[in-house]
Amino acid sequence: MSRHTRRTVAAVLAIVTLLALPGSHASAAFPGANGRITFMRVDADGWFQIWVADADMTNQVQITHGAGGSGFPSWSPDGTRIVFDSHRTDPDLNDDYEISDVFTMRPDGTDVVKLTDSVGFSGHPSWSPDGRWVIFDADRADYPRGQGLYLVRSDGSGGLRRLTSLPEGSIWQELGRFSPDGSRIVFDEGRGGTVLPNHREGTVVGEGWALFSVRADGSDRRQLTTWGSHCGDADWSPDGKRIVCGGQPTHGGNIGDVLILDADGRHLKDLTQDHGISGATEPSFWYEESFNPTWSPDGRKITFVHASFRAEDGFRMGLQQMNPDGSGRTWLSQGEEHQPEIGPVRAR
Repeated sequence: MSRHTRRTVAAVLAIVTLLALPGSHASAAFPGANGRITFMRVDADGWFQIWVADADMTNQVQITHGAGGSGFPSWSPDGTRIVFDSHRTDPDLNDDYEISDVFTMRPDGTDVVKLTDSVGFSGHPSWSPDGRWVIFDADRADYPRGQGLYLVRSDGSGGLRRLTSLPEGSIWQELGRFSPDGSRIVFDEGRGGTVLPNHREGTVVGEGWALFSVRADGSDRRQLTTWGSHCGDADWSPDGKRIVCGGQPTHGGNIGDVLILDADGRHLKDLTQDHGISGATEPSFWYEESFNPTWSPDGRKITFVHASFRAEDGFRMGLQQMNPDGSGRTWLSQGEEHQPEIGPVRAR
């Protein structure tokens, strides 16, 4: 995970742990029929690992193991492989030099192929629509000059190609995702020193995150959302007309909702309208957020992570699904899953 994403996930898990005590950045959905789901979950040793399950979360199988952990899994367009990132190649997980690489494997965890070269951080991978390339973000051990989005061949034969670079004032680009027709790439970009709305203090200065898109060659950069919306972890609808993302709209107490927008950035809408955080102590304390959204290949459902705490219900966390208009919201699981993605039906 990138330093930003590692901080974000750690913060979420800290909140989750706190709220569970008694009195807490998604891949492209290519068109097709729905198959199995992959996701990441923390193992008994505290490392994120990758799992697969049937679409209803039955028949769960852990397919990665070991120190360093693995995460951000994404199905290939033909459903025969999963791309992911891992720190398993870092010889010292406790020093300041971070090594993370991108790999592919079969859906049963076998035939692991390393795609990157252990130079700094590489992660948050996803596929091109033809399955020939993997897109990922990296720093090439030369931050900030080396940070941006890159491509590499999916068969392990190299072909590293740089697509984007950090503009002045920005701190990271991540989670690049190809549109289903391969014409554009959506990604997150973070910027420090951004003035953000705050429902109690008026405005605060902190990190802001926005969605951008570029052509498949990295040109024609377009900003799709404002910095204050904090949008990120985006996924295209299978028809390429809309984008779903996690964000922070301005309603009071909000810390995370699932948002939807047109592919050109218009018509941004909050789908989940979660409560956010209110009340300092029990019984008035209430926490609720949603994040990590992804489309199903058939375009009929959006799957996402939801976490909440209320005195009368206790702490709840897991995967939820809803229709693309925000209706029909139901629980799919209740665990600590992150980064879910439903693959094509032929992923067997």
